[in-house]
Amino acid sequence: MLSDFPRFLVSLLAAVSLCAGAQDPGPKQQEFLPKSGSGRVVVLVSGQTGMPGYAMTAQQIADAGFDVVLVDGNEFWIKDTSRAGNMLKEVITRAQAGAHALPGKVGVVGYSLGGATALTYAARMPELVAAVVVGYPYTAFIKAPADFVAKIKVPVQMFAGTADTYKDCCLIETARQLANAAKAVSPPMLTLHEYDGAGHGFNLATAARKDQAAGQDAIKRTIAQLKQALPAEGAK
Repeated sequence: MLSDFPRFLVSLLAAVSLCAGAQDPGPKQQEFLPKSGSGRVVVLVSGQTGMPGYAMTAQQIADAGFDVVLVDGNEFWIKDTSRAGNMLKEVITRAQAGAHALPGKVGVVGYSLGGATALTYAARMPELVAAVVVGYPYTAFIKAPADFVAKIKVPVQMFAGTADTYKDCCLIETARQLANAAKAVSPPMLTLHEYDGAGHGFNLATAARKDQAAGQDAIKRTIAQLKQALPAEGAK
């Protein structure tokens, strides 16, 4: 993954800016286009470190055929949860109306703090979202896993490392509690894939060498999940 860092820089420079204008406030964002020029929309919500670190992942998903809109996850983590949810809806609907978007519901991918945004808001938007994928999501705020999972209306795939102790924000124990709670419904709306010994940020260019295999596997699974949920043909 470290060898991809120059590509990440190129991707960042080549990204199409979608920063909202003065009359249309919204979170900072960038668009990454597929080689075909158009694709089903995937909204990627960054972790707390911001958008630059997640541009490589955005480009990988775009290279798989998706129109990817990368947004800053920090801007959704506010006390006004109603406003935060509406902000994400606006990002989604704006992306759906974009010049490079194929029609249909979107996929939402989130990491760390952005994973919390995807779990809390996108997973409750079945009218707009077809699939949610989260990597090492921030879950420390979840005190009642069963109640939280009961509100999920969109299939969620979660990836987490068993050795993730970063700020105690994204512990594997909480991820397991959420997955176990989801098993009460058939089919479960949330499934967990664990990476033994992996820590936080395993998909990033700065990931520890021991975690890079987890990052490579997770992006393959993410793309497979998105392709299943968001077929280019017959979008509805």
